[in-house]
Amino acid sequence: MANNTNILLESGTNEVEVVEFELKFIGISGNEVTQSFGINVAKVREIIRLPEITVIPNMPKSVRGVFELRKKIIPALDLSQYLYGKEKYSKEDKMIITEFNKIQTGLIVDSVSRIHRITWKDIVSPDIVQDFEPEKNTVVGIIQMGEKQILMLDVEKIVADIDPNNAIDSTKVVGKFSKTIKVITAEDSSIIRKMISSRLKDAGIEYESYNNGAEAWDRLREIEQKVKDGEQMSDYVDCIITDIEMPKMDGYTLTKRVKDNKILGKLPVVIFSSLVNQDIIHKGQSVGADAQLSKPQIGELLNAIRRILKV
Repeated sequence: MANNTNILLESGTNEVEVVEFELKFIGISGNEVTQSFGINVAKVREIIRLPEITVIPNMPKSVRGVFELRKKIIPALDLSQYLYGKEKYSKEDKMIITEFNKIQTGLIVDSVSRIHRITWKDIVSPDIVQDFEPEKNTVVGIIQMGEKQILMLDVEKIVADIDPNNAIDSTKVVGKFSKTIKVITAEDSSIIRKMISSRLKDAGIEYESYNNGAEAWDRLREIEQKVKDGEQMSDYVDCIITDIEMPKMDGYTLTKRVKDNKILGKLPVVIFSSLVNQDIIHKGQSVGADAQLSKPQIGELLNAIRRILKV
């Protein structure tokens, strides 16, 4: 399946198309269990039969090796092994070719079912899991489909765990801003949210971080009311940084609501997402984003804020 579907025909509709796939593992009872998972179609280039894989010595167990596809060498990541410690894969398995952060990865899965078109409101944050051990959490949302639950995976975190070079660059030294500014961030991945917050703090930026666009929007509406009551916007926020993929409300919808608002519309919005590339950048432009940057280079994010705010 090539990724040529016209997903999100209108940006800001809070809709997403999700590829449902299955992984099998041995459950607590000792029986084989099948669990459904989901990944945003925007991250999927195609779905293929399991290719011939070349085993590379001394790799993590979940990295089965590499394979060639259209003259590119791509790593093959066994999701069942990574998530559940499953030792074997079958020639009947499928492979989902993903691309984000400008990196391609082949995800080995047991089967692929269908594509669902849903709204982000239908994706619930797994708050209990996130609060328990956020650094180990790989699920960023849960979709209830009748009696079945589809778990939305944080594939960015999974790939970064395998290859830390694909994680946000949190080591680059960034100088302090010349004046204090305030930023509101919306990011559903607890790990990435923590990294962004750390770098903002190092740059002397005051920030409020929220788990999704809906929470950020609620806070912005509170600020809107304060401005109506005569307070200064700059006392609360100077800029917004948002991911695209988030439960309840995505970044495009958040950006559109901000830009359509008479009071909040003057706030600059920076979209910071692994999905940003030349094929999708028009979507952010259509909702009025002031800048769009691809993870993982956070230095570029801070430089964009400097340019926009002239600080």
